[in-house]
Parts: sequence; C-alpha cells; structure tokens
Amino acid sequence: MINSYMRFLIIMLLSVISLYAQAKTPLIFKMQERKVNKHIHKYLKGDTLIQTSKATIHLHYAANPSKPYLLLVHGMGVNGRTNWYNQIKALSKHYNLLVPDLIYFGESTTKEENYSVEFQAEQLHEALVKMNVNKNIHVMGFSYGGLTAAIYNELFSEEVSKLIIVDAPVKFYSSTMSDSLASAFKVKSMSCMLVPVDKTEFKAMMKAAVYRPFPTTSKFKRKFIAHFFTPCHDLRIKQLNYLTQHQSTYQNYNYHFEDTKVLLMWGAKDGIVPLQVGRDLHKRFSATTQFKVFNKAKHDAHFSYSRKLNKEVIRFLRD
Repeated sequence: MINSYMRFLIIMLLSVISLYAQAKTPLIFKMQERKVNKHIHKYLKGDTLIQTSKATIHLHYAANPSKPYLLLVHGMGVNGRTNWYNQIKALSKHYNLLVPDLIYFGESTTKEENYSVEFQAEQLHEALVKMNVNKNIHVMGFSYGGLTAAIYNELFSEEVSKLIIVDAPVKFYSSTMSDSLASAFKVKSMSCMLVPVDKTEFKAMMKAAVYRPFPTTSKFKRKFIAHFFTPCHDLRIKQLNYLTQHQSTYQNYNYHFEDTKVLLMWGAKDGIVPLQVGRDLHKRFSATTQFKVFNKAKHDAHFSYSRKLNKEVIRFLRD
C-alpha cells in the first residue's frame, strides 16, 4: 500500500515538474545562452544600449585605439553574439569588433513598424555615430545581415573601408529563385525554411542550411521551434514579405560595389542563397571583388568552415 502511494506521489510530482519545465525556457537553451554570453564578454568588454532617433540598438564592442573597427552584422535566425560565436575570438585579436543586434532581434527594439533593410542600416549608422566609431570601418554581414551590410555600404560608402558579404541575398536573388529552392526541399516557400513551424519544415531548413546537421529527437525539434521560431514567427514573416515585395529595389542597387573592395564568401552547397548569387556578383563587379567558395559548406560557412573563413577575413582586410 505504501509503495503504491509513493509511486502515485512520484508520478504526480514528475507531472508537475514536466508542466513547469514546459512553461520555462528549456535548460539546454539556458546553458547555451550563458555560454554565448560568457564567450563574448571574455573578448568584448563593452555592452551597451544606444538610443537612436527611432530605435534602441544593443551593441557589444571593443575600443582598443591601436586596432581598426570591424562591424559584424548577423543573419535572420539569431542575435549578434550567437551568429558570430566562431568569429569573435579570432577576429578580436586584430580588430575592434562591433557586434550589434539588428532591430527586432535580441535586445534591439523599436516602436516603428518599418521592415526595410534601409531602416536597419540607418539606425545602426546612427548608433555608431553616437559612439564616434563610424569612420573608416570594415563591415561584414551574413545572409540577411549581408544584405544589411551591402545597404550600409550603399548609404554610407564614404565611411566604409572594406566590405565582406557571406551567403547573402544581394542583387541577384529573387522570389522565383527562393520558390524553386523551397520546392526542391518539399516545402511551400522559403519562409517555411527560414521560420519553420513544424518538424517537416525544420528538417528542410537543416538540409538546406547546415553542412552537418546535428542529430535531434522529435521532442527536441518541437522545443527548438517553440523557443527560437514561434515567438517571432509573425514578425519574421513580415520582414521576409517586405523583401519579396521590394525585391526590384534590392536588385537595382549596385551597393557601391564598383568602388569598394569586397570579399564574397559562399558555401558551395548553400540551399538558402545559392552559389550562383555569389558568382553573378563576382562576375558583375570583377574589378573590385574577391570570391572565396567553401566546397562542402551550405548556408553555414561561418560555422562549418570558421577557421578558414576567419583566416580569409584577416587576409583580405590586411591586404
């Protein structure tokens, strides 16, 4: 009788713990965030919120007067410190890194409903002006952040020394191309891969974007989606829809590539922004661009080929 009662209590207790855990951030994600925070604060001591005319920009930074500044602009899926985790240690040895969260990501916020890439670049520039670190900087962006970096150069090229674009939908990307890619991975649209809502879309994202997908259980996939994608789903869809609706604008820009030294870096098997986009950019601006391809990488060269990519960045910026 006692054993049955104890079993009942244990089952009830575990049920309560399970329900409580589901309402909280899963421990694995808390641990990951603590690790990322500890890592960036080890190499970048500055951490601030900057009020611009229409936003609050969160920025990690260093301020060594002997080093040039390098602005790192993150992609659609995560915040700045997570996106550039594998770059921070290596690049901070040579550069004052500026690692912001873009608006609607991380701790950067706004009361506006402006989903243009120009808005991102303008508010970021305002933040750097307020810190007096906007002149003679290098700018590097990945994916959506690569497009933001290109727009930054379009608007403020006189303040940019060199530009680095990694796997980004710049100029030659189109909705027709994205629809074709989505179809190849058996999902309805590119937004399904970039902001998955179920296991099928999550699987498609991993196949398209990650060179070596990590093994996951169905339960983990659900938790991953619930933690990283569900809370921001509607907002990300608005951002992606804006890009589609204004694709002709972003295709017509030249981004001052004709008079800026640019390093283009691509994963050869990228299923989000295909290699052809990088090739077309290099062909169009052959006099001013260098092109580096990572043969096995997908939409993750900054992660899967981080050491080689970091070396290429340092080489390019030193030349």
